[in-house]
Amino acid sequence: MKKVFAKIVCMVIMLSLFLSLFACANSGKAKDVDEEPNSQTNSKDNGDKIKLSLWHMWVSDSDGNKKPFQTVLKHVEEKFPNVELAVEDIDNESYKKKLKNAMATNQLPDIFFTWSAGFSKPFVESGKVLALDEYIKDVKDKLLPGITDSMTYGGKVYGLPFQMQVAALYCNQELFEQNGVKIPENYEELLTAVKAFSHKGITPMVNGAKDLWPAMFYYDILALRTAGPQLCNDALNKNASFDSPEFIDAARRLVELTKAGAFGENPLGLSYDNGNIMFAEGKAAMLFNGNWVAGIVEGDSSKVKGKIVAVKFPLIDGGKGSFTDYLGGAGDGFMVSADTPDKELAVKVAKFIAEDMAREAYLANAGVPGWIVQVDDSKVSPMVKQMVSMTQDSTAWILWWDVFLEGEDAEIHKNLVVELIAGQISPEDFAKEMQKLNE
Repeated sequence: MKKVFAKIVCMVIMLSLFLSLFACANSGKAKDVDEEPNSQTNSKDNGDKIKLSLWHMWVSDSDGNKKPFQTVLKHVEEKFPNVELAVEDIDNESYKKKLKNAMATNQLPDIFFTWSAGFSKPFVESGKVLALDEYIKDVKDKLLPGITDSMTYGGKVYGLPFQMQVAALYCNQELFEQNGVKIPENYEELLTAVKAFSHKGITPMVNGAKDLWPAMFYYDILALRTAGPQLCNDALNKNASFDSPEFIDAARRLVELTKAGAFGENPLGLSYDNGNIMFAEGKAAMLFNGNWVAGIVEGDSSKVKGKIVAVKFPLIDGGKGSFTDYLGGAGDGFMVSADTPDKELAVKVAKFIAEDMAREAYLANAGVPGWIVQVDDSKVSPMVKQMVSMTQDSTAWILWWDVFLEGEDAEIHKNLVVELIAGQISPEDFAKEMQKLNE
């Protein structure tokens, strides 16, 4: 399952672009899932509602997925009047802990948002998640090719992704032009840009290090550029060593950027939300994060709307990576508890949520749909279309490392990256500590 999704993801992105160009208008509303009525649903003649619990992590207004998911929940109410959803939302890092605790104590909700690959592997191996193969035959033709690969374990599908994800370097064109700085295409130009903005008192980049994972993105993309997708994939799969020149080089460059003032005077001081707000207010020149950020910077309250361009992260001279290598993939989706009383109904609702979220998140500029959906293409922002177009040349994809890695390995990796930024560990020791994950 854990592999470089090069050909598959390229097909996914190309098909998404094709669909957006030939989509039908007036289809932003929830679309019916073509299924026969559930037997338990029909048996509720007394008007009693069936309760299903649902957990998700889109809490903050600065999260591009929050608005579209609220729309999806309204559509669920309309589509399933016999279902009462008990919805609980928890912020990102707290959500991960709560989900793991729920698994350990047999208290998983009926339907839950989760991350794919290594993050959810323990859930599946413990028998806590329902295999969906027999329930999703009716929607397989609606799913884009390969979209469920990262949620397939032992040959069975356990989750339903709703979108493809890709990380990009968001650049404030206005700040670059006003200060005579070139949008970087290679590492040396990136370092030059960082020093130029820092010298002028402008924060070059925001990293959201308080929440760990946004800062992790910076190391992971540097590693993809120095080591290339194959070595990254092998090391993440414990088939190659992290204690190698390529990963040490990536760590050194992150330290170099930090010392040059890339993340401001207090490189660990910003949370993910505060970093996004700062960037959307035009107070920082660059931000490296996922495609969902497009919904924030292009939102009505954004002061930089129309001023941001999303570009590929700069290349590193002598590195094994290329511009056709991307950080991203089908990194998350929805799963159903194996203990849910009415499995057929729970999966029916989960399918509807995943498909509708694919549509609504795309319309909200928060992602590229992983389902074949019909939308009014005129409502999709130019930035999202640009990101779809940007990835047409993709030859390799690596999932977010905290999703790829299993169990505590993900937490260790994130904390090591923050220690690196804080100057608490050397690049060489960072690589050695990472390699301990493989021993």
